[in-house]
Amino acid sequence: MIDGIITPKIRDIDYLTPAAPYPVIPSGLTVHQGTLYRYAIPTDEQPILTIENYIPDYNGNFIKPGHYELALSDDREFLYLIESHELVAVIPVFKLAENEKELKKYYKSKDELSSEEKAELRKKKRKEKFKKIIDAKYAKTGATPPKEYEHMEATIEYIKDGGYYLIMYEKGFIRAWGAIRVKQ
Repeated sequence: MIDGIITPKIRDIDYLTPAAPYPVIPSGLTVHQGTLYRYAIPTDEQPILTIENYIPDYNGNFIKPGHYELALSDDREFLYLIESHELVAVIPVFKLAENEKELKKYYKSKDELSSEEKAELRKKKRKEKFKKIIDAKYAKTGATPPKEYEHMEATIEYIKDGGYYLIMYEKGFIRAWGAIRVKQ
């Protein structure tokens, strides 16, 4: 400071803030009002789909190559293609399969179980009991317990005869197939 004159490079940052020419949120929506949060997926852990080529659509837009999360909607009618928590594409599901053997284990009553299935059920109950004890110990220390592994897979392949990309989603015992038609 020379003779009471403040040089332009030493101005206070608060001086510029009220006169900002653009709003902080250009669209007017906050982070949690975006489409991904409105139609949220049940968990954050989804299979990763790797796209190697550009996928064009009929409007001249395209999906860039990269790694995307692939999520199944709650009503199981759509697959969501997500990049960095932003919804990139919504893909309709044309086929859905659930592993019948796994479903029968969930819906069968205890009376209809065979001796092997009863033994498996006892092991499962014992495992759940130990898991509750371990979770309680983790809760006392404030740490989070490790998550159990769940099989997840997402694949994409181009079907030349129909001119579309076939996308297969698999998580746990649920499989879903969707398709993206491309402009020929």
